[in-house]
Amino acid sequence: MKPKIIIVDDDKLICELYSEYFAQNGFSVQSACSAAEALEKIRKDMPDIVLSDIVMPHEDGFSFYEKIQLFNPDLPFVFVTGYDHDNKVLEHLKKIGRKWISKPVMLEELMELVQSELHK
Repeated sequence: MKPKIIIVDDDKLICELYSEYFAQNGFSVQSACSAAEALEKIRKDMPDIVLSDIVMPHEDGFSFYEKIQLFNPDLPFVFVTGYDHDNKVLEHLKKIGRKWISKPVMLEELMELVQSELHK
């Protein structure tokens, strides 16, 4: 069975790029352009892993992550960020203990990180 991933990023081009890449590499892919849209999709069809941007309008990736933790604390979750130079972002990432990858993303590295989180 194909592993299911949901990609959450307010940049539609990023969602399309990641979606195409993961689909070509054997994943069943959903994408969402907001945390609210992603949460709705997750409640209907639970993925095996979430890949989420941190900085998004309306609701950031950290708030989205906290909502998911309320009903599925074991769901693998990987953050993608262009703000890894921001001390507050880094502190929060370290505090919650989740993996992240910095933009610009090398797709092969992203795949390795996702695979490692799926096989924990």
